[in-house]
Amino acid sequence: WVGTATIIGSSGAGKTRFLTDMLLRYLKSTPDRTKRQIFWLSPELEIDKTILPLKEPRWSMWFRGIDISAPALKKAGKDAASYFQTMIEEPIDAAGDDSLIVLDDFPDGAASLYPMLLAFYNRNQGIFSLQHTYAGGRNTSQSLQSNKYIIFFPRSQQNRCITFMRDHLMMNVNEAREIVRRFGKLDRY
Repeated sequence: WVGTATIIGSSGAGKTRFLTDMLLRYLKSTPDRTKRQIFWLSPELEIDKTILPLKEPRWSMWFRGIDISAPALKKAGKDAASYFQTMIEEPIDAAGDDSLIVLDDFPDGAASLYPMLLAFYNRNQGIFSLQHTYAGGRNTSQSLQSNKYIIFFPRSQQNRCITFMRDHLMMNVNEAREIVRRFGKLDRY
């Protein structure tokens, strides 16, 4: 399995589609007895149509969506710690160490859950963090430091990609521009 990854792109860049397609390929190609549990934590769980294929009944044994929005927390009538424990931590712990956890725009979720969600980076599980920008301060620093792979959608944030390559990969600016230009042409459009 890929391990852990941070997927960065602006809204509509294709982050969710990319990860959904990857997880569907995984579910279709892996024998049932070796499939890992997938937990998709998102503040837009009920309105995001991109993940509908994962919500199909045939995948219900392995896929579980968890709403981390402020309205979901309020609707449950629980404080953040109780909600986190019963709705997030207990199901993930019950699934074991091999779970795949997707944190889809989790900084946009209930602010009181945020510190507890960061604890997932210290587990032995596959973590996928979908972010709008790599320069999100504390929202992205943990995922950039903890995840094995960083996947950019360069067509949507070319200057940010160039800056990231310059600052974090110590690349020459002209070389970074050329790479981003070449990969930008290969993006989804």
